[in-house]
Amino acid sequence: MPDFFSLFYQLLCQYIDFFPLVALVALLLAGFSLPFSEDLIIIMGALLCQEDPALLVPTLAAIYAGVIASDFIAYRIGIMAGKGSMRNKLFAALFEEKKLNRMHKLMEKYGIFTFIVCRFIPFGVRNTLFMASGFFRLRPRVFALFDIPSAAISVSTLFFLAYNLGDDVKHPVKVAGLILFILLILIIAALFIRFLVKKGVKLPLTPYGLPQVLIFPLLVVLLMAGLFFLPRGLWLVPGEAALFLVLIWTLSFFRDPPRKIREDESILYSPADGRVTDIFMVEDSPVGRALRIGIFLSIFNVHLNRAPCSVRVECVSYRKGMHRDARRGDSGQVNESNDLVMSRLSFPGKRLMVRQISGAIARHIVCRVKAGDELRQGELFGMIKFGSRTELYIGVGKDESCGAAVRIGDPVRAGLTPLVRYAGSAR
Repeated sequence: MPDFFSLFYQLLCQYIDFFPLVALVALLLAGFSLPFSEDLIIIMGALLCQEDPALLVPTLAAIYAGVIASDFIAYRIGIMAGKGSMRNKLFAALFEEKKLNRMHKLMEKYGIFTFIVCRFIPFGVRNTLFMASGFFRLRPRVFALFDIPSAAISVSTLFFLAYNLGDDVKHPVKVAGLILFILLILIIAALFIRFLVKKGVKLPLTPYGLPQVLIFPLLVVLLMAGLFFLPRGLWLVPGEAALFLVLIWTLSFFRDPPRKIREDESILYSPADGRVTDIFMVEDSPVGRALRIGIFLSIFNVHLNRAPCSVRVECVSYRKGMHRDARRGDSGQVNESNDLVMSRLSFPGKRLMVRQISGAIARHIVCRVKAGDELRQGELFGMIKFGSRTELYIGVGKDESCGAAVRIGDPVRAGLTPLVRYAGSAR
């Protein structure tokens, strides 16, 4: 594997006089949450100043100016987001309600100490803090009072630590540089995929899988490449073959196969691929008395969820929980889950619910709809990553009956397999 750090360091040494300008521009771009590591730039500046001590003052001035300006850029983005004028998907992950509220509580409780601590924590924590400051309208004067001293502390500590240690920090910086290079490639790939999707290009992989759909295959490819740097032996061929199979499975897990949905509102289609594990009546579901049909999704199934019929979403309710085996019938009551309570558009007043349930392996539920949204029959609304369970609850009145069109053990496919047929439907 090429030593990206050494190549980049040698390039900077050839144009060492331009480093203060490079550092200033990179730090300003970091304020927009682009993958330019503040810590890596500071350490690189310290190492270059060892090569040329005359560069010390301009480099430090550029770094201090770039860091503070970068913080104010993130702060301004937070203000714009709070006013509703910033709707860029690039910042969506940083504006998650839980993250912002957590940062806001820390600022209210600890004040400037929150800034001092968070300035030493990379990987998006800093920018989230600055954006939260703007989002919750922290006054510019107070923000400057908190940020400038904390920036001076963190930058000075890291710079002079690297300056005094010298060559001892080069190896960890090499590792960090490689990680950031891989991250940059992933971001470019994600933006390219998003561009293709906006242009109407149908991809065989679901965008719900991002970023795992990029990270996991890339990690497997890196492992495959890494095997060639180890001592050769008879294990190489089976090792590479095993990793290749893992790569194929990883890509296939996030597959989004084309499906021709035959819309028929007298049918409730399966909301997920998998195998039926249980069918019975429940009396106290969120939609009242209901027929529950449980579907287990193995790690080899397509994990996308689809609307069983044309519906309007009444509410979406996420619940934390355990991660028991999703084949168990009681996993829906104890595991992490997400409930979508919906009303049918073709039969006003008829309610049903789809419950997304994480399993022993699944650790992330994706739901891309909210209350008030309308879905067509068979339309995608989310996925559950890795082995999991999906349950369909069909509201049934006291004087009504409802029979399933499938039996326990039957395989089903989302948007294609009828789970319930109402009277008069074609067979």
